[in-house]
Amino acid sequence: MNQTSADDPAPDSRTPARKRSPKRIAVGLVAGVLGLSLAGWVVVDALDVSEDLPSFLTTDPPIEVQPVPEPRPESEDVAAPSSALDEAAPVPTTVDEVVAGILSSAEVKGLGIEVRDALSNEVLYAAGENEGRTPASVTKVLTGAAALLEIGGQQRLTTSAEFDPATATLTLRGGGDPLLGAGESQPSAVNGHAGLRTLARESAQALQDRGVAEVALSLDVSRYPGPDFNSGWSRSDIGKGVIAPIQPLMVDTGFRGTGDWRPRSEHPAEDAFAVFEKELRAAGVTVTDDPRPAAEAAGATSSPSTPSAQAGPEAIATVESATVAELVEYALVHSDNVVAEVLGREIAIASGQPGSAEAAPRAVLAALEETADLGQTHLEDTSGLSYANRISPHDLTSVLQASVVAEGSLSSLISHFPVGGLTGTLTDRFTDDEMATGQVHAKTGTLSTVTSLAGGVLDRDGRYLVFTLQVDEVKKGQTLDARKTIDDIVTALANCGCR
Repeated sequence: MNQTSADDPAPDSRTPARKRSPKRIAVGLVAGVLGLSLAGWVVVDALDVSEDLPSFLTTDPPIEVQPVPEPRPESEDVAAPSSALDEAAPVPTTVDEVVAGILSSAEVKGLGIEVRDALSNEVLYAAGENEGRTPASVTKVLTGAAALLEIGGQQRLTTSAEFDPATATLTLRGGGDPLLGAGESQPSAVNGHAGLRTLARESAQALQDRGVAEVALSLDVSRYPGPDFNSGWSRSDIGKGVIAPIQPLMVDTGFRGTGDWRPRSEHPAEDAFAVFEKELRAAGVTVTDDPRPAAEAAGATSSPSTPSAQAGPEAIATVESATVAELVEYALVHSDNVVAEVLGREIAIASGQPGSAEAAPRAVLAALEETADLGQTHLEDTSGLSYANRISPHDLTSVLQASVVAEGSLSSLISHFPVGGLTGTLTDRFTDDEMATGQVHAKTGTLSTVTSLAGGVLDRDGRYLVFTLQVDEVKKGQTLDARKTIDDIVTALANCGCR
């Protein structure tokens, strides 16, 4: 197993997140409405399930996981802790005593912990904070932060149909949108915001306007070069709904069929291409050639033998995804591995690198290097499926704290997390305490030997705290005990009048 090693720096030499002068900051992290709230535990972290559930993954060491159920979003108002951070709220002074008391009676030992005051960046409690640990799905926190910084929260991904009059070829070009719909575009949706039926009908109209009644079809998936599947993943996980080959064209992240528990496709781009062809024919266009496999059609160009061919294909129709900020929220709330991996490749492209599996983790870290100290972090993927990933509590909390005091897209990061007792992978957690329910915004991560939680909470006195809690050597059968200890600590922070 590959991992980077780094000497733990002395406390006084550790590089903190960039300083910013404290001020009252209106933050998206405590957004009043989260459109992706979910009922029950219908959306499960692909790796955030308890050990008593059946084991499916075969990666060494084994990961115990159920397939990902189909998300069923329901609109629900989530009460915001505050619309602005209050500098005058008192900073808790006895967090160390409160946390130490919980840990002293905990069944599971060896937690890595860091708790900071979000505005001042003061460390309120730390233990094992410089040790790089297997993060599981909290890896998506770094990916989401990097996407907001490097790509920009308001950017969109474009899927296009390009017509070459020299060869009468219409090329469907994948632009990276992992949440394409098969039908009409749905402007109010995230999943299905852009629809292939809409793209086909607009293409048909543009062809009709040009007097073109029949075309050959081609597929271009060259946006993501190289292998489309990480060498550290198990291909058996495709059929269990955990992951799919990462290609720049897919419908609904490659899910197949209907129902709560669905596999993903081995060839999502070809499946999407088939949908487009069907809709194009339904719109009245005659398709003269059979669809070619993605590997054969990718990057196909016309012959430059004539002036018209030299002009190249023209985009005659396009559809755009939901915003990058909405894709980040989808990846975090649903803990969707495919969306997180697509975001990693888009971060690489935005930074001028190839959109490859190899470039994506490097690009995520590079995008964050001026924002936070990531000296103990090593990434092999951008979703958290790889056991070779390493993130320390200090590094992760650095990113969280930087997002709280940031301006621009990064300031919305924590608002995209699941909300305690209400949404996503925290639906069934923090439900029994009125100070924690609706106030904890955090990303989960769980493997058979790993339990992690990272996010923020507004305490009883109105002070915003950010935290990372990780344990990656949980004995079999103790995952729920570890989770309870983590939840007890975060609940105590929510109730903190710790002075």
